[in-house]
Amino acid sequence: MKNLSRELIMETAHRMVVEQGMEKVNLSKVGSELGTTHAAIYKYFSGKEELWTELALSWLDHELGRLFPFDTDPYSSKKDIVHDWLWTLSHSKYEAYVREPEMFKLYTTYIDKSPVVLQRHIGDLLGSLRAASGIEDAGRLIAILMAFSYFSAPAYADSWLRMDFKAEFEGVWQLIEAGIEEGAE
Repeated sequence: MKNLSRELIMETAHRMVVEQGMEKVNLSKVGSELGTTHAAIYKYFSGKEELWTELALSWLDHELGRLFPFDTDPYSSKKDIVHDWLWTLSHSKYEAYVREPEMFKLYTTYIDKSPVVLQRHIGDLLGSLRAASGIEDAGRLIAILMAFSYFSAPAYADSWLRMDFKAEFEGVWQLIEAGIEEGAE
């Protein structure tokens, strides 16, 4: 048996979800893959819900790593920062959906459908957008994020492949661009 750790359990579960699908993976199978019992996993996670939630959050943090923090050094314009931050969010989720659909499904199930965890995720996004853009008005930040939810919310993922994703994104950007002020908040 390998030296068991949270990281090893999550790495193994990630691989198994990608290969087999989240519906076919349970704690017993993860334990068996690790050469241990599912009971040993309970020393690290309170159950499947916690493991899947932590795995989904870890995966999402990795997929959105360029947002935390978002590098604003190459920019001189607040509009360009907001545009590229939103594009990074949207394109990262699009790419994740295409590249690892089973992990995207896990994320949808254990983050997007859990109000507490979803609120944490949205709070993290708003904090990153606030830090990058300098916009302090929480209402404006939420409005900006909501305007682009079609390009980042999992509920719309199935439609992303049936459209010109970049062109649609730019169309929405043109509608809200005027509302992004260059001056200080």
